[in-house]
Amino acid sequence: MAARMQEQYQVRFAWGTTGADRIARDAHLVVWVDVLPDRRGTAPADRLRALRATVTGVPDGPEVVLGHLGDATAVAERVTRLQAERGDRCVVAVVAAGRTHAHPDAADDAGETADRADAPDQAVEDLLAAGAVVDALVAVGIDHTSPEAAASCAAFTGLRRAVRHLVSAAEGAAVLDPEDVRTALAAGPDLVTLRAAAQRESGPRA
Repeated sequence: MAARMQEQYQVRFAWGTTGADRIARDAHLVVWVDVLPDRRGTAPADRLRALRATVTGVPDGPEVVLGHLGDATAVAERVTRLQAERGDRCVVAVVAAGRTHAHPDAADDAGETADRADAPDQAVEDLLAAGAVVDALVAVGIDHTSPEAAASCAAFTGLRRAVRHLVSAAEGAAVLDPEDVRTALAAGPDLVTLRAAAQRESGPRA
């Protein structure tokens, strides 16, 4: 089993499903941060299905929600509700999807699923959105962050005024139509659940 890091922190940060395997096994909530679609012209319903398929690679157990630049406040509200329900602190794993360089068109033509890299390239848009989530958590008092999470937060807060420009100019945006990028940046504040928390088994009956 892969070594797990950041275990002493309440708010953690890593990249891709491999990173999730390190930081999310004992988490109560995973925030899967993915700002831009991989392909131009992807319909919202198709993208949502793809995201839900991707997070099957996240360790079983915790609820998984989608994080982006528009819903950081909703994520923080969800965490505070979970803490109230638990009567204890809630461990949050913020996982940035990053960019892969698979060739889905060729895979589709062959009737196959495109390979996804285990360790994706870092993506500016996902780093900044992850930082926005961490910043929102800090704002509600959930500030026991790992160095990795703190660094993503600093990236966002330090570049807050330029976020939209940076995302629009990033590599991930360059392969998309401008309208796809505008749509992604206009994503609303409602929280989207990609995977519900696993139901805990009840103990043996007396």
